Amino acid sequence: MDGAPANLPDVNRDYDAALAAFTAWYVHEAPRIRSARELVRRTCERFVAHGVPLRRFTALLLMLHPDYFGISQRWSRGSDEVKTSRGSYEIWNRPILQDSPYGEINRGAAALRRRLAGPHARIDYDVLREYAAEGCTDYVIMHLPFGDEGRHAAAFATDRPGGFTPAELRLIDAMLPHMARQSELLTLRYLTTTLLDTYVGRNAGERVLTGQIRRGSGETIRAVIWFSDLRGFTPLSDRLPRDTLIALLNGYFDCVGGAIAAAGGEILKFIGDAVLAIFPLGTGRGPAEAAQAALGAAQAARAGLAALRALPGGDGLDFGVALHAGDVMYGNIGTAQRLDFTVIGPAVNATARLQSLASTLGEPILVSAEIAAAVGAANLESVGRHALKGLAEPVEAFRPAPSK
Repeated sequence: MDGAPANLPDVNRDYDAALAAFTAWYVHEAPRIRSARELVRRTCERFVAHGVPLRRFTALLLMLHPDYFGISQRWSRGSDEVKTSRGSYEIWNRPILQDSPYGEINRGAAALRRRLAGPHARIDYDVLREYAAEGCTDYVIMHLPFGDEGRHAAAFATDRPGGFTPAELRLIDAMLPHMARQSELLTLRYLTTTLLDTYVGRNAGERVLTGQIRRGSGETIRAVIWFSDLRGFTPLSDRLPRDTLIALLNGYFDCVGGAIAAAGGEILKFIGDAVLAIFPLGTGRGPAEAAQAALGAAQAARAGLAALRALPGGDGLDFGVALHAGDVMYGNIGTAQRLDFTVIGPAVNATARLQSLASTLGEPILVSAEIAAAVGAANLESVGRHALKGLAEPVEAFRPAPSK
């Protein structure tokens, strides 16, 4: 634990010195912190070192995220851990959030203070009962002013008899702009990472963040390539209402995507109702391990069909998976203004053709000879050699052998 120095000026004895020292730390040292949790922990330790007897602190930060509207970072004195929780969109308009101190900040209040002990105690929100039960005597929540118009907030609580002193509240108020500036920078970095993970994939996102953004930049890697396709999608889209169709598609993508992610693969793109993914070789994963992971993911995804067919409009739903292995170019292609981080190459084209063959033959899973050689033929059986569009020679394809 990297705690604050013990000899910092006490805010209740020398406010100006405490303010100057805290400000200097935020200007010169805090920008080196790369974690929101670490920023919260060290900020709270700094308050305590300056004589502010914090018992609890919570930062409430709004986020641009597909699954939740924001996160909270909670620190408690005596614990090295800063706990992170995410707020589901389902609770945004519920009393647990709107009928709370944060609800007042969200509706425009700059701050709200409540005494939690003594003759002036006012415990008029459910969450404040929790604070009081922990021995807190005073609570204040303030708007955390980011550059955007979001209603971010920071809440402070103490267990000192008598609550916060005027000097302590002045220091907290003076530090809010510094806290907001550093929190916003870390939040923007987190959002950038989240958006890249969401829209281009985790590994591709990391490559973009490390500077691989030039058109044509990339590398040749060896990987198992996955191509899956929802069968009979056109009739489905013709007969199902839009919302039912979207829910069904999302269920299918969850089923396939969950199996791919669990097996260590990376989804590169959704092409209509098709999925392109890779299982790269390397970092301890050889051809056999990558091929077996991909084949296991395909079988796991197929096992989820019963749940998909139980969804509205899902009767008779089916999809097929094709797997192939080869060298691919993994990098940026596109126009100067719109790039796509993906894989290209003959192996990708062959996988797409193999998927078309699987659809023609009505096979749930087809793999190439390269995959069969990697995993061993004991659990596979040949479906013969077939001419594939764009390939000079017929290729042999394999399917999982029926269980005995």
